[in-house]
Amino acid sequence: MILFASFVLLSNQKAEAQTDSLYYDLDSTTFITEKHTSAIRRINPYVTEVDMSMIQSLPKILGNTDPVTFIRNLPGVQTGSEYDSGIHIHGCDNAHNDISLAGVPLYGVNHLFGFFSVFNPTHFSKMSFSKNAEGNRLGGSLRMELPDTLAKSVTGDFAVGIMSSQGTLGLKVGKKSHLRLSARQSYMNLLYGRWLQIEGSPIKYGFGDYNISWMSDVSSRDRIWFEGYFGQDRSLVSEHKFAVTLNLIWGNYAGALHWRHKGDEAVHHHTLFVSGHSSHGMISQNESSLTLNSFINTTGYKGQINWKDFRGEVEMNFHNILPQSPESDGLYHVDSETQNRQDAFESSVYAGYRKTFKERWNINAGVRGSLYLDPESQYDLSMSPDISLIYNAYHLGKITASYGWRHQHLFQTGLSNIGLPVEFWFAAGKYSPSQYSQQADIAYDVNLFNDALAVSANLYYKRLYNQVEYKGDMFDFFSSKYDLGGHLLKGDGWNYGADFMVHKQTGRLTGWVSYSIGRALRRFDNEGYTGIYPASHERIHELNAVCAYDIRKWNISGTFIYASGTPFTAPEYYYISSGQIIAKMGEHNAWRMRPYIRMDLSVTYSFNKEKDKENGINFSLYNVTGRRNDVMYRLNAKDGVYSYSRMSFFLRWVPSVSYYHKF
Repeated sequence: MILFASFVLLSNQKAEAQTDSLYYDLDSTTFITEKHTSAIRRINPYVTEVDMSMIQSLPKILGNTDPVTFIRNLPGVQTGSEYDSGIHIHGCDNAHNDISLAGVPLYGVNHLFGFFSVFNPTHFSKMSFSKNAEGNRLGGSLRMELPDTLAKSVTGDFAVGIMSSQGTLGLKVGKKSHLRLSARQSYMNLLYGRWLQIEGSPIKYGFGDYNISWMSDVSSRDRIWFEGYFGQDRSLVSEHKFAVTLNLIWGNYAGALHWRHKGDEAVHHHTLFVSGHSSHGMISQNESSLTLNSFINTTGYKGQINWKDFRGEVEMNFHNILPQSPESDGLYHVDSETQNRQDAFESSVYAGYRKTFKERWNINAGVRGSLYLDPESQYDLSMSPDISLIYNAYHLGKITASYGWRHQHLFQTGLSNIGLPVEFWFAAGKYSPSQYSQQADIAYDVNLFNDALAVSANLYYKRLYNQVEYKGDMFDFFSSKYDLGGHLLKGDGWNYGADFMVHKQTGRLTGWVSYSIGRALRRFDNEGYTGIYPASHERIHELNAVCAYDIRKWNISGTFIYASGTPFTAPEYYYISSGQIIAKMGEHNAWRMRPYIRMDLSVTYSFNKEKDKENGINFSLYNVTGRRNDVMYRLNAKDGVYSYSRMSFFLRWVPSVSYYHKF
C-alpha cells in the first residue's frame, strides 16, 4: 500500500534573489513512502520493537509463536538448541540480560527444553528488545509491554492446539478502567504421552501460565495499573536403565503496581514490585535420593522521570536467595556443605542527557551510580558511565558509536541451561566479586527504496571481568563433599564480533536475512586452566533467514538457521568403583558439536478476516528437514558397556495444528 502525503504552499511558483541567497517557492511537494508491514521495527541500532499481533503468522511450536524464540532470529542474538533455554546477546551469558514485564524483572522465563517462554504473546501489545541493558546488567534487555489504550468493549484472542491452549480476554470495567486476563495450559501427555520419551525413558510434563492486568485512567494526567503473573512447570522422568526417577517442579511469579503522571513538561513513572523464581528437584534411585532446591525473591522500587532532554532513574532491590544446596540420603549419602540463604541489597541512581546540535549530530550521555550491600555486609560502590554519538547523513544513513561500563551483582549458573531446576542464582560476595564490563561498538543503518529495504551493520567489543562457569556434574553430588565455591570457574572474558542484516520492511513479502560472526572467550584463574577457552554457549558463525508472505486469506512463513556448533568438555576416561562413576574430564570446552541446521514452515488460513475480528487455522512444522541436531553429550550404558556419545532431541519433527479466534 502506498501512502501519499502532500504539502501545498499558498504561493506562486517563482524564484527571486534576495542578497546572496536564492529562494524557491513551490506549488506542492509530494512525499512517498510505503506502509511498514514487517513484524519488527528498528528504533535505533540497538533497540528493536516487535509487534505481538504480527509475529503470530510465523512458524509455531506446539501451537505457540514464542517471543523469546522469535528474538533468537535477530542478528547478534545466538540461536539456542532444543535443550538451550537461554538468550545470548553479543556473546554474553543468559544471566546478563534484563528480562521484564514493563520493567519488572522475571527470573527463569523459559519452559522445559527452551521451546517457548512464559510469555503469552496475546496478552501483550509489543516487545522491546535492546542489545544494551540500561540497568545493572552486562547484556541486553527484553521488555514486554501492555496495550497503551483502554479497550472500549469486550475483546478476546483464543487459540486451541494439539498440545496446549491459550486465551486472552479484555473487559471494560467502568468508564475509565480495563481488565485483561490471560491463561495458557498444556495437555501434552493426553495426546502425545507415548511419544514423550528420551531414549526409552517416559516423560510426564505439563505447564501453565496465568496473567492479570488492571488499568485505570484516574485523570487526564494520571494512570495506575496492576500486573500479576504466575507460572509453573511439572515434570516426571523415569530412567529405566538406571532405575532412576526425576521429579521436578519449578516456576516463577511477579506482581507490580504502577503509577504514571504526565505533567506540562515532565513525565514520571513509579513502580513497586515483587518477583521470584523457585525450583525443586528430587532424584531417586532405589532407597537413595538427592534433593536440589533453590530460589530467588526480589522486592523493589523503580522511579523514572523524563524532562525535556534529561532523564533520571532511581532503583532499589532487596534480594533473598537460596543458592542450590544438594541434600542426599540413603546409599549415596554425602557430607554436603549446606548453602545458607543470602540477603543482598542494591540501589542505583541514573542521570542522562541527550542533545541534537548542528542538525546532523546527536549525543546521548549518562552515568549510573550504584551501591551494593552483599550477604557478608560488605559495601561496593560503582560508577557506570555511557556515551553514544550519532551522525545523521539522512538518505545516506546513520552512523552510531558508543562506549560504556556496566556492573552486575547477581550470578546464575548450574549444571545446564535446558530449563530444568538445575540452574540457580547467587549474589556477589564470598563466591565471587561483582561482575563488570567495558564495551564499545559502532553501527551503521540506512533505509533504501522509500524505506522498503533496511540495511544494518554492527561491530562490537566487550571486556568482561569476574565471570563464572559451573565446572561440576551430577556425579559430584554423590561422590564428594559439595561446596559451591569449589565448583566454579572464575576469571575474565572477551566478546567481539560483527553482525549484518538486510530487512524487507514493506509489501506482502517481508522478512530478513542476517549473518553474525563472533567469539566469546574466557580465561580462568583456577589451577589447571592455563589457556583461553570458548564460552560454553559460543557459536562463531550464524545465518538466519525469516520471511512471511501474506496474500488474501493465506499467510505462508518460514525460518532457516545455520549456526556453528557449541563447545563441550569430554571425559578422558571413566570407570565404576564401589558402585560410583568416577570420571576424569579432558580439556575444558576443547570439542565442538556439529553445526546446528533447522528450517521451520507455517501456513495460516483465515476463514474470516475483518478489522477487529478474525478466525482461522494454522499448520506448522518444526525442523522440516528432520535433521538430528546435537544438543548434548551423555554417558550411555548398554549390556555392561559404557560409552560417551552425542544426543539429539527426542522428536525429529514437531508438527502442530491450532485454531484461533479473535474478536
